[in-house]
Amino acid sequence: MSGTAKRNCDRRKSVEKRYPGFWKTIDTYLTPMEELDARIWDSTYFMRRDDSLVFCEGYCHPQGALWGKIIYHPDEGGQVSIHGRPYECITKRLVDDEMIYVTHPAQIRRQCQIDPSLDTARPPYAEYELAFRMDHFIGHFNCRKSLRTAMERYPNIKRAARQVSEVLDIPLERMGATGSLAYGVYDPCDEDFDVVFFGTVDENRRVVRKIYEITRDPTKQVIEFGKLWPMRFHHNGVLVCPFFVYSDWNEVPLKGFSVEVLKERTCAVGRVCGDTHAIYMPAIVQLDSLTVDREKHAPMPLIIYDGAMRGDLREGDRVRCHGMLVRVTQGREEFDALLVNLYNQLQRIR
Repeated sequence: MSGTAKRNCDRRKSVEKRYPGFWKTIDTYLTPMEELDARIWDSTYFMRRDDSLVFCEGYCHPQGALWGKIIYHPDEGGQVSIHGRPYECITKRLVDDEMIYVTHPAQIRRQCQIDPSLDTARPPYAEYELAFRMDHFIGHFNCRKSLRTAMERYPNIKRAARQVSEVLDIPLERMGATGSLAYGVYDPCDEDFDVVFFGTVDENRRVVRKIYEITRDPTKQVIEFGKLWPMRFHHNGVLVCPFFVYSDWNEVPLKGFSVEVLKERTCAVGRVCGDTHAIYMPAIVQLDSLTVDREKHAPMPLIIYDGAMRGDLREGDRVRCHGMLVRVTQGREEFDALLVNLYNQLQRIR
């Protein structure tokens, strides 16, 4: 056994001694890195050697690394229990018995405190993401495997998954689990069901249309943190939180691309004339009737690199964004686009 392997083994034993059952449960869900698909898919959780949990976003990643963020980090004073072990939540915190979001800049600062080696230069679209080396992970949580395992362990999840499959007319084979369920945390008092839908663009659009039909009923709509979440809905006592993932890599619009900033700060107003990729991360919509800094501009895509904005925009919406004007290069293709990295840089207008 190598020195590294022995240290990892000793560390696991120490953790298991203090928190019996932690590794036994994690190992039920964790898949070795050797079994990771050659391509890195959005909405997947990874586990680092320090046992922190990293959420991967998007489809364009550095060589030998991925863009993501630490969501939970082991901490004796942490407010969150993961299989009996205390963790600090980086993205939310409890204040006066109320869970509030931590701002993206504050999240970045905290993650770099945890691991200063993460504090490296980032491209414009990954302003609020960090590059995590693949060789620093011990495994990943395959979304489909996590859902199958949770369905076997928890009857309520099995029932919820089947109900969602039926109401949205999507086979269970195209569904997975993310969020805390990805690594096996389930609280029967928590009605959230973070479900991943895998499909072609057309297949996923059919699911979206069914969600729109469901949310015509105001009682099915979800309002949290003062925001209406267009893709989320209540169904039979379950709060369904969808994440859409491309099943066909050829349909991913932005992969292996680079960005050059043409203008650091710009204000644009336009109308959404195409929302095919609005439900993914990054969300991409086409804008027409467009003005950039009060001057008329040809139609142009808007790239939204904030997972909180998945599915927020629909065709016909008028929007104002305060972001960057960039030139995107992907292979031999070049085009100009607007880029925003924070949800509050974008507003619907009349």
